[in-house]
Amino acid sequence: MNSLIRKKWVAALDECDSHILRIQHAINHLADKLPISREVYDFLNDRDIAYVDQLVFRFSKLQDVMGKKVFPLSLGLLGEDVESFSFIDLLNRLEVLRIIPSATKWMDWRELRNDLTHEYPDVIEDRIEALNNLRSVLAEIQSVYQNIKKIVTEKSQAG
Repeated sequence: MNSLIRKKWVAALDECDSHILRIQHAINHLADKLPISREVYDFLNDRDIAYVDQLVFRFSKLQDVMGKKVFPLSLGLLGEDVESFSFIDLLNRLEVLRIIPSATKWMDWRELRNDLTHEYPDVIEDRIEALNNLRSVLAEIQSVYQNIKKIVTEKSQAG
């Protein structure tokens, strides 16, 4: 069973790596426009908007894969029985193990994802603020991702 979990875990990591690569590509393309001001946002061309969309989409997918696959599979590989855990229980356990900074912070990051995926014409300023917050959040999520890979790899090699 452990080898099946490990296979799924490696596949989930590969998926995360792909999202991170595409996120970095989009950020590199948009580098001269970040942080985005209202004036810059109003004059984004179609290609820039496509990169913004890619950034938002890949960020959402990265969070989904981490929350739905990497977190529970990692805890399974660490010997935790998470079958009956709700998502918040999963986050709380990850916090106790110091894999994520806090369950509350992860939920804040999910809220940012939700803010980014909803485009309302009358709240452009909120979308711009969310896009600007995305860069620092991405660095933190990537740190969590690297941390979970390190912890699981070290513990599974020791055991």
